[in-house]
Amino acid sequence: MTAAVGSFAFILEDNLLAYRDLILSYGRAAMSFPKSTVISSGGVPSPYIYFLLEGLVRISVFGPQGYERILGYHKKNTLFAMDGLRRDQGVIVTTTALTQVEAVRLSLEDLSVLFQQDPRFAADVVLYYSDVLKLMCYDAESQSSNDTRAKLANFILLFMQCADYQALGYIPFSQSELASAIGASRIQVARVCRTLKAEGLIQVGKRRLMVLDPERLGQSASYQGFP
Repeated sequence: MTAAVGSFAFILEDNLLAYRDLILSYGRAAMSFPKSTVISSGGVPSPYIYFLLEGLVRISVFGPQGYERILGYHKKNTLFAMDGLRRDQGVIVTTTALTQVEAVRLSLEDLSVLFQQDPRFAADVVLYYSDVLKLMCYDAESQSSNDTRAKLANFILLFMQCADYQALGYIPFSQSELASAIGASRIQVARVCRTLKAEGLIQVGKRRLMVLDPERLGQSASYQGFP
């Protein structure tokens, strides 16, 4: 994935494509996870990370009231469940297979061997962690605002950088999914969407949000790091 300077992606895909053959030749058998499988669960120790070969996984956290907040999605040739590896500590995020998933499970020892085989892989994993960290920092900054309009504008502008949006021309989320993504209620999101639509900034339909005026929408965002 090639991102613009200063940008980062809500959907990660092909960041580590160059090392797919290295991982496949390492000797660890690919694992299959049926749709809806919880691959890693917040609070439960998981001493592995996973290299995603095929499929789509959702990364999320659950609030104290039980609501789910979506942090991002992973597609092929990325690492996920990245807060694993510390065997005696529970992970923070929950990773759920949204489709049939094929992945290679890797331990810390496996990564050490792979890094020795190709030091470039080690350097690019560090950069990849940096991309994920930026996404987490964005989420923390966005959640620091109590204004639902600003949170939604932040999320929309972030999603617009994804290849999925550029291919589709819209955000394929329901209002409930948008609410989960920004840590708000569906009623709050529906109210903001009505306002933004009335102002001519967006157009909404069933599982579809299209941005009509990105520049004016950006005036509502609290995060100023978008390119």
